Amino acid sequence: MKAAIVTAFRDRGRDPNRPANLKRVSEHWAASPWEHLVVDDGGSGYEPFNRSRAYNRALRLTDADVLVYAEADLIVAFEQIEQGIALAAEASGLVVPFHQFLEICEEDSIRVRRREIQPHETRHQQVRGDYQSIGAVNILRRDSIDAIGQWPEEFSGAWFDDDACRHAFDVCCEQKTRFVNGPGWHLYHLPGASGKHLTAQDRAATARNKRRCRQYLAATTPDQIRALTSGAE
Repeated sequence: MKAAIVTAFRDRGRDPNRPANLKRVSEHWAASPWEHLVVDDGGSGYEPFNRSRAYNRALRLTDADVLVYAEADLIVAFEQIEQGIALAAEASGLVVPFHQFLEICEEDSIRVRRREIQPHETRHQQVRGDYQSIGAVNILRRDSIDAIGQWPEEFSGAWFDDDACRHAFDVCCEQKTRFVNGPGWHLYHLPGASGKHLTAQDRAATARNKRRCRQYLAATTPDQIRALTSGAE
């Protein structure tokens, strides 16, 4: 099956770390055997970023059978991606190509971007537990996305969409999320949950996401999930 890497990104101009991370991550994927697309959400200015809308737009830009949705701040070894693609090709459902989300400190993130050191040489800490972090890289067959209807565009900004999507794929694909053992290396940027850089729109979007996620987690059938991804209340 043909695979492609998709990175959703729009520079809101509020954190220079984010485009710097994208540059380093794009260099990483440029050395891989897979096509790499950077796709925005069609938004502009300071409005909250809609990652799902960018992911849906990417589906129309490639004919790949397997999509590797990789965020603009995470580095994962090609071997883990290859294993994840193979798992996704075998059966529908969500695949995460790492089991540990390792957050690199601000100073060493700069050094990684400059290629002075490699991610495994950095000072870092694990976020959440093993097999718990799910959203930063998602590998899916195209029919898995069809099964939930589309990426849920009612989510925007930061937080809660990852858990909602995991539940959606688990329910609609009748397959629990699968993981590939290995690290995912996260480059530093200003946090999405707190800080003076966040706008009132950002905070409101996160609050909406939290409420919407509860509706997803309460859904128990594919029809209920697809009703939510179509925008139904």
